[in-house]
Amino acid sequence: MMEGREMNMKKNLYTILAAAAVFAGCTETTGVDPEEYVYPLFFDLSGEKVVFDIDGGMAALAVATNAETLDYTASGDWFTVENDGNGFLKISAPANYSPETRTGTVELTAVLGEETMAATVSVTQRSDNSVNLSAAGTSNCYLVRTGTSYTFDATVKGNGGSDGRSHYIETCGVDITGISYADLLWEARTDGDKTMSREIIDGVPVYNDGYVSFTTGRMEGNALIAVKDYDGKVLWSWHIWVCDDEITVHDHINPRDEVSGQIMDRNLGALNNTPMDVNNKGMFYQWGRKDPFMPSSSPYHDDADSGNVPEYNRASLEVGDGTGEWLISEDYRAQLLSEPPANIPYSVQNPMMFLRPYGGTGGYHWYVASMSDEALVSSLWSAEEKTIFDPCPQGYRVPGHNFYGIASELDVNSYTTGGSGDTDENGELYPWEAAKDCGRIWRKTGDYYPMAGNLYPVGESTHNYCSGMGYYWVAHEMENGSNARSFSFRFNENIATYYASGEDFCYQIRCVKE
Repeated sequence: MMEGREMNMKKNLYTILAAAAVFAGCTETTGVDPEEYVYPLFFDLSGEKVVFDIDGGMAALAVATNAETLDYTASGDWFTVENDGNGFLKISAPANYSPETRTGTVELTAVLGEETMAATVSVTQRSDNSVNLSAAGTSNCYLVRTGTSYTFDATVKGNGGSDGRSHYIETCGVDITGISYADLLWEARTDGDKTMSREIIDGVPVYNDGYVSFTTGRMEGNALIAVKDYDGKVLWSWHIWVCDDEITVHDHINPRDEVSGQIMDRNLGALNNTPMDVNNKGMFYQWGRKDPFMPSSSPYHDDADSGNVPEYNRASLEVGDGTGEWLISEDYRAQLLSEPPANIPYSVQNPMMFLRPYGGTGGYHWYVASMSDEALVSSLWSAEEKTIFDPCPQGYRVPGHNFYGIASELDVNSYTTGGSGDTDENGELYPWEAAKDCGRIWRKTGDYYPMAGNLYPVGESTHNYCSGMGYYWVAHEMENGSNARSFSFRFNENIATYYASGEDFCYQIRCVKE
């Protein structure tokens, strides 16, 4: 019965519709468009806390909103606020010579139609002096502790030294000019905990009169602070390595049983050197670049068996309050430029972009599509002196020739330094001990080196061989090759080699004293 009733109702409905259609054909009709969709109000700030040093300065907060009006009210007469009309709220403060810490707030209200959203920015200015990180010399990386205020000279690129054979200084100089403001590009922990990452840098970095000031939070980790021009272009950037653990150095013994330098007790950017601890990984670097990339956030797995296990390669692209975006895929390539300095200015402006050589590997360097002497041996990192692109902290540099092998003496591009056991076929001890705890120990010093894998985009993957292999750069370019390659030491559970690698890969670094 129900089924028949539904059929009759449908039949009657069709009859009514047909009649309506006939009637409509005899009258004039007017089409009515659906109402235009109204987007809801959105309102977002790049930060909610600004901390000025004693010298004051200017901080810029990025504002993203579709509001019709954006009003703000400042509580505190010691600072000024300006909406520049280009998406930035600029807060400025003079020097604070009083013994008291200054505090205040900026209340913002965004309105779209009848919708309203509000936000509060806390503004603080310290009365105590910050630690001047560049007092002993400038660098691309500064090693700091939690809960402390710092300042550094932002007018010098790197250490103000040479640029190898890249001709960068000839074109771009060593001075940083045209600075409008400082910006926090990213802050992160190796374990990928985004909540904890937000506690690495406290507030927004401030630029004033040639110096950047910032305050560290309560969490250890790594961050990148940049200075930008008025249009938001990155002029230069600095790696902030926040580690409360005392970092020590000791003699490094090379394969010839010679002391070849004073080496750090951990990887660049690492919080410790404890086997199987994810915080021992440190940062990844393309050869010759100064800015770091994050390693995989996956924990170590002792069953990787030298393999590239996808689930052990979780990308670590979470950041805290920094609004920058990691650009790591096969789609991002260096520009087709064959004259030095070629892509170096582009890499400076895009410190979070992985640069593949134009058209793939093909022997080209990431920075220039050429087979010239400058491309094959660019010395962007140098074994003889620290360059403006060296990523190590003040007083340190990338290790040089034959630290972990003697390939240059043998005129080879691959020199075996370890195997699946402790000795070679002749019973001689290898420099590297057998693999253990997802790493190997350099026998001559007892130093542990973790197998944190590498970073190189292939398909949907960015990180590779975490727990299965270790890769470490040195400043030792191959001088008699037909393409751009530099030596590294790499190892898994079966073999360890001193090997000439393509310079577009991202490996790790263990710094040595200058």
